[in-house]
Amino acid sequence: MILDKLFEPTDHLSFARVCKDWCSISRNYNIATQRWHKKGKLLPLFLVSTESESTGKTTNHELEAYNVSSGKRCYDNIHFPVTHGKRCCGSSHGWLAILDIEGICLSITLVHPFQKSVEAIKLPLLDFMTTKSLQYYDINHLKNTYQEYIRKVILSSDPILNRDNYVVVVLYGYGGSKLAFIKGGQQRWTYPDRRQSCLKDAIFYRNQVYAVGGGDGNEKILSFDVNSCNKPSKPPKANQRTPNNVLKKCAASSYLVESVEGDHLWHVRRLVSYSRRADKYIERFMVYKVAFEDKDGSVVEQVEVQSIGDETLFVGASHSIAILASNFPGCKPNSIYYATEEPYCFGDPDHKTYHISSLDDGTITEYQQNLRRHPSLHLGIPCGVWILPMFKGLF
Repeated sequence: MILDKLFEPTDHLSFARVCKDWCSISRNYNIATQRWHKKGKLLPLFLVSTESESTGKTTNHELEAYNVSSGKRCYDNIHFPVTHGKRCCGSSHGWLAILDIEGICLSITLVHPFQKSVEAIKLPLLDFMTTKSLQYYDINHLKNTYQEYIRKVILSSDPILNRDNYVVVVLYGYGGSKLAFIKGGQQRWTYPDRRQSCLKDAIFYRNQVYAVGGGDGNEKILSFDVNSCNKPSKPPKANQRTPNNVLKKCAASSYLVESVEGDHLWHVRRLVSYSRRADKYIERFMVYKVAFEDKDGSVVEQVEVQSIGDETLFVGASHSIAILASNFPGCKPNSIYYATEEPYCFGDPDHKTYHISSLDDGTITEYQQNLRRHPSLHLGIPCGVWILPMFKGLF
């Protein structure tokens, strides 16, 4: 059937616009197959800032979303007003997280760039500075560097589906990320053990939050039972899932990605080393398959793999995503698509687009499509983030 060979939501919409009969056929197909509700069936878009116009304290950005399979623009001229100095600190379930500072607290607002009618969600202020740390930080320095205090923001689900039934997790802190979370409708953030620092990524998996990180290169995976916690005054404990001293090499970035089948996590580690012979920094990736016991969540398998098969992983400042490459012609299987998430690298010419790391031969290539990026990346929108188009089908 023709619709089976149309892999992009925009192609199904174009098919449905031809006439009433075709629209009916497309609608019935979507209802029968539930295609867009299946994991790995939606391809992330690469969202970039292309133009901006400053009006007082507000910078009006124009965003474009690129299809990484075809290299073509799917959406353009997305109007996106951002107060000067704010920063986009990631995306999850189609939402962008925008960061600002109020006093000595961080302000995070969730906005939906594809649906203007959806009201933005301003989360309660994040009190990321402890009383002890305030003694060592200059407030003026804090105001100038606050953009570096949020590493990632992820959601458990799309707030559009239920405004009070979702969880927001944030990795925060300067020089070493800690974890905090808040549920829809709550007025205070919950702060689990703040001694658990240097976290690099987090993901919702099997009704818990799994995080990866650790100091001194001793990287480990932790889990937090956020669903059973309803009182911020009684935060959940961190449960260490992987043993110490297994992964001793320090990784510049680490990510947790749920496999397409959902039966395990991919633990992706990006290592950077300096080569004197080549006089440049060399990047390489290591991938581990991590499977957990159903009953108690303990690790039953943690092994390095040389191949992830037909899967393609998308990592960076956004919610990490896995898809089946065979569903999207032009998408490279057994590969990692990554964009830098470090705020201080947003204006770096080496990080103006995304890269593709092939696990087949270890090569890393830069995406060469001519993106119409705006040069003033520091105004708030980073060089690019992955974002899922929230296409629910034709109903």
